[in-house]
Amino acid sequence: MDADIAEYLKQVKLKRSELGESMAALQGVLDESGDDEAHWLNRARDAATQVRHDLGQHIAVTEGPGGLYQGVREEAARLARPLRTLQGEHPELVAIADDLIELLREPGAVDVAAAPRHIAELLRRLAHHRQRGGDLIFEAYQVDVGGTG
Repeated sequence: MDADIAEYLKQVKLKRSELGESMAALQGVLDESGDDEAHWLNRARDAATQVRHDLGQHIAVTEGPGGLYQGVREEAARLARPLRTLQGEHPELVAIADDLIELLREPGAVDVAAAPRHIAELLRRLAHHRQRGGDLIFEAYQVDVGGTG
């Protein structure tokens, strides 16, 4: 494997890990008791905002100029279709995260009962995306960038 690709894959692994950690933090908020609604909403909003930031970093490292997806495209044309599918999910994931943050922004306007469903949906979609992305990278480069955790 080329040294540039190896270094780049280290960055991908780092960003993937950061996204996994922020997802775990958001899951922790979801699992937490909501006795104090205002406190829970603030924690949920902060965690969702971190997930959104890390998702943006993931998109930048994979889709940016010279990004990972460009390398996959050049290295393994057979992976073009799953690659397009993953790229196509990015705007959807961003929209779900942005909608969640907006939902959590104004505590008086939030349907607190609905917020956990929105969080769970974002986490479910991100976990699925990350798993398929890791599988794609492994197939293209024979490099394991880590599980969905």
